[in-house]
Amino acid sequence: MKNWKRVLQTASVAGLAAFMLSGCGNGSGNSGSDNSATGSSGKDELVVWTFTSELSTMINDYYLPAHDDLAYDIRIVEIPSDQFETKLDPILGSKDAPDVIALESAFVKKYVESGMMADLGSLGLDEAAADTYQYVKDVGTSKDGVLHALAWQAAPGGFYYRASMAEELLGIDDPAAAQAALSDYDKFYEEAKAVKEKSGGTTYMISSVQDLAKPFYGQREHGWVEDGKLVIDDSLYDLLDISRKFVEEGLTQDTEGQSEAWFAGMNSDNVFGYSLPTWGLHYWLKPNATAADNSSSTEGDWRMIQGPSSWFWGGTWIGATANSEMQEEAAQLVAYLTTDQAFLKQWAEDTGDFVSNERVVEEIKSEYQEEFLGGQNHYAEFADMVQDINAKILTEYDQTIETLFTDSCLTPYSKGEVDQETAIQNFKDAVVNAYPDVQVD
Repeated sequence: MKNWKRVLQTASVAGLAAFMLSGCGNGSGNSGSDNSATGSSGKDELVVWTFTSELSTMINDYYLPAHDDLAYDIRIVEIPSDQFETKLDPILGSKDAPDVIALESAFVKKYVESGMMADLGSLGLDEAAADTYQYVKDVGTSKDGVLHALAWQAAPGGFYYRASMAEELLGIDDPAAAQAALSDYDKFYEEAKAVKEKSGGTTYMISSVQDLAKPFYGQREHGWVEDGKLVIDDSLYDLLDISRKFVEEGLTQDTEGQSEAWFAGMNSDNVFGYSLPTWGLHYWLKPNATAADNSSSTEGDWRMIQGPSSWFWGGTWIGATANSEMQEEAAQLVAYLTTDQAFLKQWAEDTGDFVSNERVVEEIKSEYQEEFLGGQNHYAEFADMVQDINAKILTEYDQTIETLFTDSCLTPYSKGEVDQETAIQNFKDAVVNAYPDVQVD
């Protein structure tokens, strides 16, 4: 019952009900905006805001048992990701702000560059993060070189494909041969045509243009905004071209990413593969590999390769707020969850998550076999892939500008609704409207 006592909730009926349902092992739940510094026990209170239940699990099931003599309480506030920024922004920098916040890769740079995050380096985390993958540190570091956030995971992306289809349709019988056949986008396109032809048009290479877009977004050489000016990386013109071909030639099912139809392809025979990051295996592919009525399952028939490019997608960074009166306590929590090697090793073994500490990864990577991937050691593959990630392309504008490019340029162009010049101009106009201060040529 230790966590029941240590992790406090608000007294609202809804919050109490959520807490009771969660059980003693996971004391996380929704909370109101009351971030008072003293909890109901009379102790000081470290307030943590998160959009992912993973952080709650880490604190309740790992951090608190390892630190059972804390002189303060920890209160975890879970907020849906689509509400997180709108709830955080009005109070960040005030006395009502939480002490620790989780930051999704889509908006982490917004807060890292905000001037409202604590300097983790001055709190000892520069040294503690010596073995953290450089790209993870790059994401959490501001333009002036100050470390503000760290992550417990790294998220290189790969291409997950159906082994039985690869053998039947392409004559490919192992991941090494698959990687050779799909090592660039010209080859990827040719194999996509072969999949369509040899399946009689019943199988698509990918489910959505997103399965092309995410790797292209993650492999760019330039960020969306550099020196205050909008930059359209050269690779994005290649993305437009190949996406148009995939849609026009029926090589994609042309679903919307994360839609019901997109997920449904994971347990059917009409989609050859998906572009997913490390966490996509556990949170998207595995849960959707079996049909809702149990009529079909693709478990064990998936394999993973890097595919045509090195890229990354997602991840959760955590940091302390600049106005927190408990920065040292906040830094202690961040250090444990993102740099403590014993914890990260246990977390990796318990969850299969690809962690951000290179020393831990090197220690455990040879031991992995993933039954869902037919016994493949995907961990060792990711250990190689993570070395090529360039996270310096991330900016505080990413979430909005990527959405604008997808909605106003990529999607209408790939569907043949506009020509490329119009699509690009529509995107530029959308950026001007969203960010008047960004120079757009």
